[in-house]
Amino acid sequence: MKIFSKKQMALGVVVLLLPVAWFILDRNKEPFPEYDWIEICTLEGIKRAKYDNKGNLLVEEWVSQTPPHLLVPEINNELAAAQEMPDIELDNLVIEQCWVRLLPGSLPAAGYFELKNLTGQALVLNGVESKAYASAILHKNVKRQGMLAMERIPEITIPNNGSLSFSPKTNHIMLEKQTGSLKPGDFITIQFNFLQAGKKTVQCKVNPAGALEY
Repeated sequence: MKIFSKKQMALGVVVLLLPVAWFILDRNKEPFPEYDWIEICTLEGIKRAKYDNKGNLLVEEWVSQTPPHLLVPEINNELAAAQEMPDIELDNLVIEQCWVRLLPGSLPAAGYFELKNLTGQALVLNGVESKAYASAILHKNVKRQGMLAMERIPEITIPNNGSLSFSPKTNHIMLEKQTGSLKPGDFITIQFNFLQAGKKTVQCKVNPAGALEY
């Protein structure tokens, strides 16, 4: 009867465990590491997904299946109309790098921008609208019981000489129910409404699904 040394036995155990370790590592491997995750706000909850450079979906998974809010366009329109907003284009209000992440199918798009208030007074942003979408709502990222969720922002105050940034890692404009055909490279108009002050209309670039910046 052949007797194995402790060294030989240990080597045998390592050889036996190698396939198991490889299987575990392979399962936990980050899918498509060359692409970044993006968060997608839908009426059913929050997803995260990866898209290639052509906008093809590579992988997606649910982050939270808690609806961000009840989307009732009629109510939102009534609330916007109830606020007194002079039909005046605001000077010295700068909105730059406005862009929209276009997602496939009926998924809502997300809008981002950089704003600087040089008007000489504080401004209250209380809504946005676009003819390219039936509904446009300001959203912020929040955590509820450790889970990522989205909430509607009724209004945001921007002090004089202050700034406001909506980026993929912070807040976004949820754009739903596209009214016409859009493709990456197009531009859409978004109107920013300010309580008792006026409005600012800007052109926003349409970017593909995997975009993370302007």
